[in-house]
Amino acid sequence: MLIQIPVRNLKKPHGLKFPQRCTNCGKAHEEVLTLSLHTGSQVRNLPQVLAFKVPMCKACAEKERSIAKVTLVPFLVGGFIFGVIAFVPAMFISPEGTTPQTLNFPVVFGGLVGLIVGVIFGTIVEVIVKTLAMPFYGKTLTRRPLTVFSLFHATDEFIGISVNLLTEEKILQFEFENEEIAREFAKLNQLETS
Repeated sequence: MLIQIPVRNLKKPHGLKFPQRCTNCGKAHEEVLTLSLHTGSQVRNLPQVLAFKVPMCKACAEKERSIAKVTLVPFLVGGFIFGVIAFVPAMFISPEGTTPQTLNFPVVFGGLVGLIVGVIFGTIVEVIVKTLAMPFYGKTLTRRPLTVFSLFHATDEFIGISVNLLTEEKILQFEFENEEIAREFAKLNQLETS
């Protein structure tokens, strides 16, 4: 269920209340995890972050923490391995410069090639691991952006809930998988559901 909340001032957002039970399965909450979004605005030269305390049961919180094993870890490990494999030959085939400014050109060129290849192949490895892990994590995993794209989005997701900041429209979009929790959230915050 999708709930949209207008945010009048991104520098001073109002607090939102969540039902005091797991936002994914509805069981009694045992832990609190924090969803955070960068607003793009600054206060005293520091980036403004919207943070939401989301209640979760222990099982769902552990499952949420383990999602990094099938997203971030494969991206980093696969990217590092393939990046190093590309770095070495690129460094050896690039010409050595003759001026003081170009003396380290092979290392710079090898680093650039290693970075590009690492990002590409790290993403491919992440896609493969995510595909293999889908039976365990379900549709929550499929909705998450790839690591390389998540760096550029004002979105954060947990199991059962995702939040997206539409900066231009100044709207927060909460999407709940559990409709009962979504209705409780809307009622606690006196919001209309769509």
